[in-house]
Amino acid sequence: MLTLAAVCALIAGLAHVGVWVAESLLWEREPVWRMFGARSADEAKVQSGVFFNIGFYNLFLGVGAIAGAIIVFAGGDLHLLVYTCLFMVGAGGVLLIRYPSLWRGALGQAALPLIAVIAAALS
Repeated sequence: MLTLAAVCALIAGLAHVGVWVAESLLWEREPVWRMFGARSADEAKVQSGVFFNIGFYNLFLGVGAIAGAIIVFAGGDLHLLVYTCLFMVGAGGVLLIRYPSLWRGALGQAALPLIAVIAAALS
């Protein structure tokens, strides 16, 4: 179960790093800002600062999950892995409650971290 927890946390962490790339580094590309709901270049420009910040939030969270997985793979404790994964599950829950129509995004954000937390709890 520890391996499952670490693998799920690692994948979730890598996904969050990927979101950082999109939100903070590639935001000016139309397919990227459209993917995040902006409907025009002007709207994307107004949102760019917020998404730049959110992107780094995702980077730090993703790096935490990756580090937590590495610690578990190395035989260490689960604290960082569980904390970062619970954080991701909570954020996915907030997204689902606030914007039910974005359930796919919430599921994508929370499913693997939830599996990691459950696997960690069963270890």
